[in-house]
Amino acid sequence: MVSRADAVTDTAIAAARSPRYTDEEMAAVGIRPLRTPEVEAFRAQPVDHVGPLPWPFPEDLGAFRYSVNVDPARVPRPTRAGEWGRHLVDLGGADYLTIMTEKRITHDADPHRTKIRRGMEPACWDLLLYYLRDLAITHPEVMHLDEGVDGNPDAFHWRNDLLGTDQRFVLGEWDSIPHGPLEFLSREVPDDMLLVTERDGRLYFDAGAVCFAAAWSVSFDVGMDMYEIHGPVPRMRREGIVARAEQFLRRLPADRVYRRLNWNLAASPTRKYDIALESLPSWGRDMALRQAAGDAIPNVQLRIELEHFVRLPTTGAVTFNIRTFMASLEELKAVPEWCAQLADIVEELPEDIAAYKGFLDFSGDVVAYLRAG
Repeated sequence: MVSRADAVTDTAIAAARSPRYTDEEMAAVGIRPLRTPEVEAFRAQPVDHVGPLPWPFPEDLGAFRYSVNVDPARVPRPTRAGEWGRHLVDLGGADYLTIMTEKRITHDADPHRTKIRRGMEPACWDLLLYYLRDLAITHPEVMHLDEGVDGNPDAFHWRNDLLGTDQRFVLGEWDSIPHGPLEFLSREVPDDMLLVTERDGRLYFDAGAVCFAAAWSVSFDVGMDMYEIHGPVPRMRREGIVARAEQFLRRLPADRVYRRLNWNLAASPTRKYDIALESLPSWGRDMALRQAAGDAIPNVQLRIELEHFVRLPTTGAVTFNIRTFMASLEELKAVPEWCAQLADIVEELPEDIAAYKGFLDFSGDVVAYLRAG
C-alpha cells in the first residue's frame, strides 16, 4: 500500500471538491439532515474521490477485455489509495448528500426513471426490506429500522438521519410509502436499483429505478432479456460472456452476495452522475464545450460501476444494483501507478471496445495526459 499523503497537492484537493447543494436546494427535494453529533461528524468528512475508488484492474493487468469478473461481496479490498467494498452500500462519505440530491432531482424531473412490470411488486418490497435492514446494521449511528411496530409484524419505521427521512410503512401496502417501495429505496441510497427475474429459461430486467445510467435508458431496456440488453456490447455474445453471466445469475445462491466492476471514461467531463439517454440534451455537448475551453482531458472522469448481485430471500428475484464512482484524470495523478496502468489499457484497447465505450476519438489525448509528468 502506498500512502497518498504526500502525493495529493493543494490543487488536487481543490479539484476533488464536489459541487455542493445549499440547505434550501436539498430541502426542495425533501432532504433535511438532522443536527445530531453523528450526522455532523459524517458531514464533516473530507471529500475524497480517490481513496474509496474501487480500482477495476488487477495490478499486473495491461490489457482489458470483457469477462464475468465476479467475487464475493462485503469483503474490504485494499488499494494503493485506500479501501473499498466493506459494505453492500457505499454511501459516499461527504458526497452522500450531493449524490442523493442529484438523484432526487432526477426522480422528480423524470418519473419514468422508475419502471416496474406487472407482477414485480412483491420483489420491490423484498428489495426494500433487504436493503433497509442492511443499512441499519452497517450504519446504526445514523440509520434505523424498527420492525413489528405497534405489534403488527408487517409494520416498519425507517429513519435516515443523514437525509432526515422518518417514514412508517406497512409491507405490501403500496400507498403507505411515498413513491412505492422501489423508488423510495432509490431515494435513500446512491445505487441504481435493478431487479431481474427468470421466465421461459431466460433472465429479464423487469423492474428498476435508474437515475445514473451511463448512456442507456431504463425505459428502453426494461422488459429485455440479458442477450437483448448486451447485444450492442462488442464481443460479449460472440465470446460467450453473456451466456456465462446468465448461468451465474441463475445459479446465484440466496445466502451469498457477489460483486463485479465495470469501467468507462465518461462522455461528460464533469461530475454529472446522470448521463442517461433521457438527459442527453443536458450533457451531450459537455465534451465539446470543455474541449473548446481547453480543459477537457484533465476533467475526463474515470467512471467505475460497482455492481452487486443478491438473490432476495422471499421472492427469489435477483438484484443487479449499480453504484457509480468517479474520479477525474487530474485526481488520478495522485496515484502514478494507476495513471500508468490506465494509459497502457486505454492505448491497447481494441477499437471496437473503445468506440462502444465512447472515448475512441479522444483516447490518444487521455494516454498522453496520463503519461505526462
